[in-house]
Amino acid sequence: MQPLLSAERLHKTYGHGNIFSDVSFTVNPGETVGLFGMSGSGKSTLGRCLIGLERLSGGRVVFAGEDIARLSASRFRKLRPAMQMIFQQPAISMDPRMHLFDSVSEPLAFHEKRGRPEVFASLFPLIAAVGLRPDQFSCYPNQLSGGEIQRAMMVKIYSLSPKLIVADEPTSMLDMSVQAQILLLMKELQKKNNTACIFISHDSQIMLTMCDRIGVLGDGDFRMMELDEFAGYTTELRL
Repeated sequence: MQPLLSAERLHKTYGHGNIFSDVSFTVNPGETVGLFGMSGSGKSTLGRCLIGLERLSGGRVVFAGEDIARLSASRFRKLRPAMQMIFQQPAISMDPRMHLFDSVSEPLAFHEKRGRPEVFASLFPLIAAVGLRPDQFSCYPNQLSGGEIQRAMMVKIYSLSPKLIVADEPTSMLDMSVQAQILLLMKELQKKNNTACIFISHDSQIMLTMCDRIGVLGDGDFRMMELDEFAGYTTELRL
């Protein structure tokens, strides 16, 4: 199988030193690869670098056969819908001055050159799939719960039919009762759409539930593990 994404000897340095170095792994279509590490280990920075939101200091990322650092601006804009990111704080992903209707319709309307009302109507099946009602999208973000906003964010992202989603601790700001619902929803949408996912977290139990393989970042080093090896590794950390 041809990997959807290949990370080849990635390196990132800030003024105070290395954030990570010599990171290499692949992600296949439909697969979930985890990035695990403690706070400050560089996993969120790595996630942003993988989809071009932040520049690498070295190495290269090949996505769908293309080195994203070598793409022209126009070509990268065309590729951008295929690479999406779910951020840790759902509220900051939505413009507080815009109704959710506008926020979720805007990306697809822009890329397909269609009107927002037409786009929004086409999203009704996806809205139902995430457990929301169309009338809730007439609200502003601050009028909904964190879980509802995260569900709305999934509508916005999956409307673009991405091939890869980087999920940066997508449930860490939500109540425990809501976390399980959102994680189950993510798995269902991923399976239905054969979407690859890079799942970032410092919660080992969530990683074991969500991921097929897990890369561990620590002290600038990187190590890819199968699930049984990762389970043993995290057991040792707790001792």
